[in-house]
Amino acid sequence: MKTHILAVWLICLILPSCTSFFKPAGWPVEVVADKAAAGHTIDHVRFVGSTRQLTKQENALLTFLDKPDNIAAAVGKVNQPGSHQWSAAEIYRVDPGKHISVLCENGYQQVAVYFHYREEDLTWFRVGHLENRHGKGIPAVLVK
Repeated sequence: MKTHILAVWLICLILPSCTSFFKPAGWPVEVVADKAAAGHTIDHVRFVGSTRQLTKQENALLTFLDKPDNIAAAVGKVNQPGSHQWSAAEIYRVDPGKHISVLCENGYQQVAVYFHYREEDLTWFRVGHLENRHGKGIPAVLVK
């Protein structure tokens, strides 16, 4: 009995820290930067940082974030019809062109999601944090 309790306790302890091992279906998503979609995201989300000189890769990420299902997948959830839908509440350009922080919410929960751009891969990766050693993360957006 004690072994089962210990095993369950270890799983509960380890699993939340292993979210980087779980890649949402269909990721990475190939995205062509769409200024209209990026503009829609900027108009409907609190945006911290200048929006004047957004890079092609930032516009692609904002295009990706314009779809609630992509945001839900980034959080590790699925939007269900008739329930609270995940959306971006705030977007921070932490390091323009390289690091973006997105505060996501669904009406009663808030979750921060972080993205790191790797120029050599032309890909935005979802990472666990934006510290110097955040690891490679999960490929989320392939910029076309």
